[in-house]
Amino acid sequence: MSIDPTAFLASVTAAPPVHHAPNSRYRDIPTAELTNPDGTSTVHLRRRFVPEPDLLATVGRIRVRDGDRIDTLAAEVFGDPTLFWRLADTGLEPRPAALTADPGRVLRVTAAEGIPGGGGA
Repeated sequence: MSIDPTAFLASVTAAPPVHHAPNSRYRDIPTAELTNPDGTSTVHLRRRFVPEPDLLATVGRIRVRDGDRIDTLAAEVFGDPTLFWRLADTGLEPRPAALTADPGRVLRVTAAEGIPGGGGA
């Protein structure tokens, strides 16, 4: 089945915002609503773009220890295990658990996006 891209884009409209927790990586991502061929609609998040790591301000580094998990490291450095995605974004790692696969690896800890002082130092 072939989908006409113009018709597809015309069927995507803005949808009511979905409210995410303040510590969610999706908190500022808008939603869109897609009208399906059968007339029903599907609300989805628009694409989230990962911030450029070099633009994030470095606030520290942490060495991965044997047995570490990405959520426990996030709890250690940010005080919140659900912020594991900030470590993954900085490391450009699509699979966050891979960041802790190699004990001894040093992870860069950055300030939240939008905090001045980037440069990746």
